[in-house]
Amino acid sequence: MSPFSFFKKKDKDISKLDKNISNKSKSMHRSEDVITADFAFEELERKENDITKNRLDKLKTICEEIKQSYRTISNIAINIEMEEINVEEEKLTPLIRNTKNIIVKSLKRESANTLEIPKTFEDLTKFKETIISSINRFGEVTSSHSTVVNTFMKKHANQLRSELKKITENSEIIDEFYNDILRNKEAIDKCKNNLKDINNKKMEIDNNSSIIESISKIIIEKENENDEMEKEIEQLQALPSYGKSLGYLKEIEKMEKEKDKLIQSYMEISNQLSKATHKYSYGTSKRTKEIINIIIKEPDKIINDADISPYLEFLKNLKESIDTNKIPLKDSTKVIQYCDRLIDALPKFKHDLKEIVSNLKHLKDYTNNSTIEEIKKIEDRIKENKKTIYAESLRREEFNKQKIQEEEKSKQLVDEIEEQLFRICRKRYKIVMQA
Repeated sequence: MSPFSFFKKKDKDISKLDKNISNKSKSMHRSEDVITADFAFEELERKENDITKNRLDKLKTICEEIKQSYRTISNIAINIEMEEINVEEEKLTPLIRNTKNIIVKSLKRESANTLEIPKTFEDLTKFKETIISSINRFGEVTSSHSTVVNTFMKKHANQLRSELKKITENSEIIDEFYNDILRNKEAIDKCKNNLKDINNKKMEIDNNSSIIESISKIIIEKENENDEMEKEIEQLQALPSYGKSLGYLKEIEKMEKEKDKLIQSYMEISNQLSKATHKYSYGTSKRTKEIINIIIKEPDKIINDADISPYLEFLKNLKESIDTNKIPLKDSTKVIQYCDRLIDALPKFKHDLKEIVSNLKHLKDYTNNSTIEEIKKIEDRIKENKKTIYAESLRREEFNKQKIQEEEKSKQLVDEIEEQLFRICRKRYKIVMQA
């Protein structure tokens, strides 16, 4: 509804948008051009400029008409200002003249707005906002003083009404063109944003490809290193020293088993004394507790002591405590027997264990820096490389999954962009990613 309430109601005769835009698609060909994302962006820029220029060209006449209406309203204001108003009731004269001055001042102020024919969308926005603001102010002054206008300014009322109606109708046409440009700009901006996204995804895909390539190089390097080290091991195994070193290893293995067997035999006896020694340890000295720990749990440490008499003495004291019932046990007779067996076995155990440990040391000295040792070091490096290969393979697989996902998203986005381009440009384009 018009803001000018002093207008008489009439049927509107507003110009509509050019309908040819929607009909053009029927005659458009469907040839498919292969273009890059950058070219598509430039094509959208050109299309946006063309659409804006086309609409602005069509609006030139409308804008000129509005400018002319402003000039006419300015002249109307001048004529109203110059005209003497005759009021039958003298007492109303000041009120009518004051109202006339308000109307003239408002019409002059609004019609004095500088209106430039829009050359850009921003210009059109400013032009449109200026017109809307003027329409509202024109409406305020004419509506609030409609009686004065229609009664005392009849000579100018119809002309003023006509010009304000023209401005209103032309403003509605500008709105339609403005909204049409805005809709096209929004569609173009959405497509532009998708093109930016596709470039970002291309960077992500390229980055993933670069990482995958780098990981693959690491894996190949480690695999090549392992191949070389396997050959080196074969060469070392062909040396006479390798057979000799193997002999030492077999002897070491044999003696380790003898050592384990000797300790196991000892522990079968000492374990029978654990309950008794635990009770004996209450309130004893730190040294006694150390002796108990070695006898029961760490017998291999006995060889570190040149004199084993403290251990034998402890076992005798333990036996005496059990025998005199200082340490009450249900199976005391059996435990005393185990004390005797351990007292008898301890010297030989120490002698045999010390000899085995000494022989092991000599054998291990032979194998230090031997071919076997060198091979072991190489095998350790091969194991580390295999761990690296496994970890890097998992890492490569993860990046490859990400790349595949990004490529799928990119493909979907490209399809969407191609459809957007067709709707905007009415031409089929095939987007290809730049290398």
